[in-house]
Amino acid sequence: MFVTLLLALLPLVAAKSKSKSIYIDFSSYDMSNPNNTVQAILANNSLIVNNYTVDSSSDPFSRTYTAANVALDSGYLTLKVSGGTQNGSSIPSAAIQTNDTNILYGTFKTTAIASTVPGVCHGFFTYKNDCQESDIEILTSHFTTGNDRITPGLQLTNQATSCNSSQNTRDAIPYPQDPTAAAHEYTLEWSRKSTKYYFDGALIATMDTNVPYVPSAFLWNSWSSGNVNWTSGPPTEDAILRISKIDIKYTTSSAQRTVGTTLCTLVLVPLLWWVLV
Repeated sequence: MFVTLLLALLPLVAAKSKSKSIYIDFSSYDMSNPNNTVQAILANNSLIVNNYTVDSSSDPFSRTYTAANVALDSGYLTLKVSGGTQNGSSIPSAAIQTNDTNILYGTFKTTAIASTVPGVCHGFFTYKNDCQESDIEILTSHFTTGNDRITPGLQLTNQATSCNSSQNTRDAIPYPQDPTAAAHEYTLEWSRKSTKYYFDGALIATMDTNVPYVPSAFLWNSWSSGNVNWTSGPPTEDAILRISKIDIKYTTSSAQRTVGTTLCTLVLVPLLWWVLV
């Protein structure tokens, strides 16, 4: 009876993980079908639209992610930053994310056309908090020119797991091709040991420090805060990120994974062996 009880407990403490994938080609949807709303398409693919405000803090402007700025247009998912925000107002921005917030490692591909309008940041990134985050970011004011704080190019970052931003692992890679002229594929490959970044399938950077290790969500956004040391802006006209495809493969993990696996390995398995012998 004791052996039977131990065998019954083993599945309860084993690591819980699932392999999942999301593939969306936005050009494949018939937009004349009234059922093909952006909310329905995203929901059917386990994605959600963000609705919240990020306070200005040290930035000149706050920003508000709103469903009104997420749309489908001519075969693209569009994430808009509204132009013409006046001082004292929050900048209307756009963001979506995975419904899963317990992603632990995966490969995340986004095919998109960046806006030509200066003053915004387009982002594709893992996120649990500001200390557990890995980013691909496009700064539309800094494709080829920078300033004292910004090196021009595609911005790649592992945020410091110490929560000290001065210790971020960061690189800025010159764009192999114009990100505004055509759709290009941006890939973030997140594993336990490293974060790898690809442009149109070609490896452009590998980071093995400050690699996130906490279950997270994956997000896509477009925003501005008016900070000259990052987004600049706000944009004087609508700035729109156009996403043609999302192709992500990842593993989810429960909070019990580490505890359960350790308990199973260090306690139950040796105990079961002792009973059987």
